[in-house]
Amino acid sequence: MKTQISSANNYLYELLKKKYHTSEIVRAQIDGIKELIKEKAAKEPLKSFSVKFKGEVIDNSFEKTLRIISKRLFLNGEINTILTVKEQALVEATITATRTEIESLVRCLMKPHVVLHYKKGVEKGASNLLIIDETEQGQLDTCAPDYIHRNYITRAESCEKYTGRLGEYLILNGLPLTSEKIGRELRFNKIETKNKIFTTTGLKEIYVNLCFISLILKLDLEQHYLKLRIFNLQESDIKIVEEKIDDLGFFADIFNHIATTDNPLLFNKDLFLDLMRLEHIIENNNWKAIPAYAGYIYSASSRLNGQFKLLEECSLFLTYANCIEKFIARLAKKSLKNKPDILSEQENLTANYHELRKLQTISKHPMLQNDYQELLNSFEKLLAYLDFLMIKDTGAGTSGTQEAIQIAQKSSKKMGAILKKCIESVFSVTIDISAKPAFRQDQVSKSEQKDLQQLIGKFRVSLEKLSKLKTVSGKDAFLEARMCVPQFTRLSHILDQLKELIKNMEKQRDLQDPLKAIFATSNKFEMLHNDLSALGILENIRDQESARGILMELQRMLFDKPLKEDAYGNIINKIQSLEDFIFSKGATAKRQDSNATVFMPKLHQNPAFKNLIDIKTGLKNIRETETLTRRIDTFKNDFEFFSYSAKELGNFLAEIESFHEELKDTCYYQNVSEFEAMENRLDQLINAVKNIDHRISSYTRNKDKKISREPDVHIDYLKSSQLLKKNLEKAILLLQNQIAQIEGFMHDIESNLHRHSFIHSGVTTSVLFDQITYLLSNIDVKLIDMTHSMEEMFKESVGTIFHYQVGEGFKEPQKEEIEDLMKEIDKRAIVREYEK
Repeated sequence: MKTQISSANNYLYELLKKKYHTSEIVRAQIDGIKELIKEKAAKEPLKSFSVKFKGEVIDNSFEKTLRIISKRLFLNGEINTILTVKEQALVEATITATRTEIESLVRCLMKPHVVLHYKKGVEKGASNLLIIDETEQGQLDTCAPDYIHRNYITRAESCEKYTGRLGEYLILNGLPLTSEKIGRELRFNKIETKNKIFTTTGLKEIYVNLCFISLILKLDLEQHYLKLRIFNLQESDIKIVEEKIDDLGFFADIFNHIATTDNPLLFNKDLFLDLMRLEHIIENNNWKAIPAYAGYIYSASSRLNGQFKLLEECSLFLTYANCIEKFIARLAKKSLKNKPDILSEQENLTANYHELRKLQTISKHPMLQNDYQELLNSFEKLLAYLDFLMIKDTGAGTSGTQEAIQIAQKSSKKMGAILKKCIESVFSVTIDISAKPAFRQDQVSKSEQKDLQQLIGKFRVSLEKLSKLKTVSGKDAFLEARMCVPQFTRLSHILDQLKELIKNMEKQRDLQDPLKAIFATSNKFEMLHNDLSALGILENIRDQESARGILMELQRMLFDKPLKEDAYGNIINKIQSLEDFIFSKGATAKRQDSNATVFMPKLHQNPAFKNLIDIKTGLKNIRETETLTRRIDTFKNDFEFFSYSAKELGNFLAEIESFHEELKDTCYYQNVSEFEAMENRLDQLINAVKNIDHRISSYTRNKDKKISREPDVHIDYLKSSQLLKKNLEKAILLLQNQIAQIEGFMHDIESNLHRHSFIHSGVTTSVLFDQITYLLSNIDVKLIDMTHSMEEMFKESVGTIFHYQVGEGFKEPQKEEIEDLMKEIDKRAIVREYEK
């Protein structure tokens, strides 16, 4: 047939010019099939197939049709080789593709296609072959080809070559793998020991265990957020309990003043820190450590001396302030009456200014130095202005003459005589240097008077800020500081006794009794024991020993800082036993003596006993808060999500434990011969673990609810309220970071699995596995506070992953094994037949 091409309505010719090999209808048909299989084919592994096509497969026309359609249809597959056997009307092709792609290709080729061949009549560079649908044959009149073929298949047979494990051998596309073959497959010259390899099944086992570890960490994270919720509700009670315990401390009375900034004259951070270190040793009866703390004792003594020095300077400052106030009042009065004779006020103020500058302790005090420096600055400005008024025109001569007179008056007699002679020779005047300047009433102008009043006003404000210093509660700071002198004096005696004892400790072996005697007067528990005796509650030595034993045990438990949650119950019971003991003795005394009813109200007024009762109440409130919070079914109805409830977390834990039982029964590296069954089981487990993960991750926290900043490291580590919060926030941040890293590792392994290759290079994943190993090795289950069951499940999954550190082992076939091995491989090939 001769090619005849018409220029009118030449649709097919335009396709040829555009180098198309298929018409729009055929392309649409192929794209429709591709869209249907896309999702399914993407999840299947690529495999090697040998496919035989029978039917109308004419010459190379079908070969081209096969290549063109497969290229447009396949997502990742490709045609490797094509062999046409004309005598048998058969075409055999080796194809690397998914099973779904092969089946779709067969269905597509069973539909008849018209193939147009052009040799002449088309311009240079145009396509010489076009596949059209049967319905488009009506357009051939305008673009007649040289010849036409009608291709379709009536039946097909696919042989899926075996890929996988056969015992200890690795089989890829029907061939046993050696180190060299694997090396070529993975683009190495040869697989060495350091070049790890993984099968898809092995990677899936690693992946599912990583998913499970991530799930455990997420559950642990949610448990920590629940603990943080409970802590936030308990925090106020915990702080109250800590304050009450601190009130029982040896230096509590001093701490109440020097540890807070309520009164700047009493605040002494350095003394507080020294005493706090000593108190912790004393509270725990660790008397042997006292000599090692000698430096803190001497330091505390020095700080205390500084405190006495501050009180002394404060007293001097008040004296100076009272004097200054009088002179300032007189100066202000003269200024208002426009009286310029202010010399005596200036001299007195100057003298007081120099005295104020000598108060070094106040000027260096961290809470006073800014105000004190502001006072000195305003004082200097006032004195400078007064000096200016003193050197003004006195009205007894010219400006130059009076200036010289002022200078002469301030000089010595000898210098005054010399100046007098010089001035008289220059200005032709006679000077009496014993005469005082005569000021005129109008010497101070209104503007100068205004400036002076403003300076006086600012100075008075600065002076009053310090001279009438107040505490936070509005009390007189100076008076309150003076009232603390007896406490400071007693502390000074204690420190002096300690220093003396340390000096003589080589002569005295047993320091326990002398040290106890020193602190007996400040031991609140000893004082309570004495009060109980004084009230007549302790009738005999047995009662005294019983009460002392209870109080000593309470002292040990309460001073074991930071306060631990597992000690709450023991402390509550011990305080209750003290109450029971006292009340039982009170009841006995009441029956014997009618006046015994008086001691109970007195006992409840005792600060130490009252603190113990408050501690018991506070601890009960703390425990009750946790109990009630854990009984709540859900917090999902809250306006903003913060945590799951204990019940919901318990349900998640039950699911995880159930999943773990299934995971334990699925171990690929121990059953490599059953890798296909293992892989199917692992796929199911991956879906199951992702389902649990999706539900536990479905609720997210807003930024203001999520812990995202490192907790403050500058905390009091003896305060459980601060330490518990810091540990919770630190653990939450750590867990969030670890989860993010593991999810990154999971994503990388997923990327390898999506390559649909049975063999995976361990070299390309070596850095990844090093990172996984490093992270899992450094997860401290104690630090993130896992439960025992979660810890055990975590360790098992980590152990499974660590098993793959060296990759997967395989056996290379020997020459004498090849023939038998190939027979076994051929038996495992899967043959499928397709009929039209």
